[in-house]
Amino acid sequence: MVESSTFEIYRKTPEHVAGLREISALWRHEPGGFWTFDQVIGALQRPAVKLFFTSAPSENRWQAAVLADVGPYSADLLYIYVRPELRRTGIGRNAMENLFTWLSNNPGDQPGSAPKEELLLEVRLSNKPAIAMYESFGMSRVCVRKRYYADGEDGLVFKRKVKA
Repeated sequence: MVESSTFEIYRKTPEHVAGLREISALWRHEPGGFWTFDQVIGALQRPAVKLFFTSAPSENRWQAAVLADVGPYSADLLYIYVRPELRRTGIGRNAMENLFTWLSNNPGDQPGSAPKEELLLEVRLSNKPAIAMYESFGMSRVCVRKRYYADGEDGLVFKRKVKA
């Protein structure tokens, strides 16, 4: 079992920028790749885009990163990444649980906005571990987006009410 993790929202501090730079160098080598560090920083210029990360108190590195676009009523999970050596240890599950908690307790940046009602996401059809995790959270399959990813792979859309 992995040491308990903290779940924090990204702030543009030197330590957080260094953590994002380090973990983004890892995910660039994943199948299908992901955005560059600069693209993530660009997305974070929009107030609705939030980056969360998990870390263990005894380590000086991020274990996982979660990028979400938080709208007035719902949120889109843009990406969740867990370091390869920490997969299947509960880090991803912990990050998802914390994301649901954050969404249900934080109204957002827009005046008069309320806690989010649902979370939506797309996942590669080949990513069986992620699909199993999302289904274990009670997420429902909505549709398949044909050739959604740049390499032509289909994407499976899931959604779930934030407060299940």
